[in-house]
Amino acid sequence: MSATTFVKHYASPNLAESARAHHDWLCRLDAAVRIPQLYGVTGTRMVLEHMEGYQPGPADLPVVAAALGRLHAAAYIRHLHAGRLDQPFEATPTLTLVDFVSRRATALPQDFAIGELPCALYKDSNIRNFILTDDQVAIIDFDDLTLAPFGYDLAKLVVSAAMTHGPLSGELIKHTLNSYNVETSSIADAHCDMRRFQLYTEVHHRLTVRYLGRHGYTHGWPDVRPWGRRVIG
Repeated sequence: MSATTFVKHYASPNLAESARAHHDWLCRLDAAVRIPQLYGVTGTRMVLEHMEGYQPGPADLPVVAAALGRLHAAAYIRHLHAGRLDQPFEATPTLTLVDFVSRRATALPQDFAIGELPCALYKDSNIRNFILTDDQVAIIDFDDLTLAPFGYDLAKLVVSAAMTHGPLSGELIKHTLNSYNVETSSIADAHCDMRRFQLYTEVHHRLTVRYLGRHGYTHGWPDVRPWGRRVIG
């Protein structure tokens, strides 16, 4: 790794090629979110532009949420309006996005209903997977990409921030959710209300609790959940 490049290593060439496909597809969305230039993939190595900036903290959540909303809206308008959350989606001839349910079946509440919710993305919006540059929010991780309802990836951002930095105020979370919803307001039925958002945070808790004590997660979600009790059984 040099001052101008960042090298990410993968367990297999297939995983590296998958990350390349995700990177390329996200670039083509042209969503006013900065994505580092990809210099190449060789075997298990992915060589990317080194991003100058800093990782966001809790106060930056509304800015990151707005960028995430722009990314999700662009994905829907360009491609995902033709998708369904319960079916894989062929984004390109070489990239198929996994459906929302199949990887999360054990974490979703039994009465969870997808209905006809419009498709957005899950790209693992861990707060550590963004960099704030001088003028834009940058995405720096391309490992995971699946279909998800609007608001679900935002809930990962909030849960990861609270598990990393500690309790977040209710007002900050409302502001963060509103910033996201403003950017997706042109899409019918994309609005994520607080009740649905809370449900998504609980799903993320179920999927993330095993990482407590690792990867920067030092606070359990039940200990920092701003609305107190859990919203699903």
